[in-house]
Amino acid sequence: MVYQIDYMELAINEAIKAKNKQEVPVGAIIVDKKGKVIAKAHNLVETRNDATSHAEKLVIEKALKITGNRYLNNYDIWVTLEPCIMCASIIEKTRIRRLYYGAEDKKGGAIDNGVRMFSNYTSKAKLEVYSGFSANKSQKLIKEFFKEIR
Repeated sequence: MVYQIDYMELAINEAIKAKNKQEVPVGAIIVDKKGKVIAKAHNLVETRNDATSHAEKLVIEKALKITGNRYLNNYDIWVTLEPCIMCASIIEKTRIRRLYYGAEDKKGGAIDNGVRMFSNYTSKAKLEVYSGFSANKSQKLIKEFFKEIR
């Protein structure tokens, strides 16, 4: 069985794939309740010329297709960066059980920053949120990426 920190390492590996494609380095994975990774994805905004091709959205789409379900209430998502409002909404709509993320996004995040989407959470789905996993590593990837393109 893969331990929790290893899940974030897998998400970071996805973020590195994004960086290698000149994408903002964000990666995400979906894990089932037994601990099996069922889907992986990374940002493809530039590659697809699609502002909605965020890692979270792409990994959720893959997981929905793989499971054949419209909800992912027995699954967890691991993301290297705090999700934006779009991705937070998708996470909520698909009823993901737990969200784990690495680095905070003070400008675009919607969980602990910005709109703080789940701070007054009233949805029937009971999302658990955990942050700070490998935050320094995730943050370093983002900072290096933007330093290189400037």
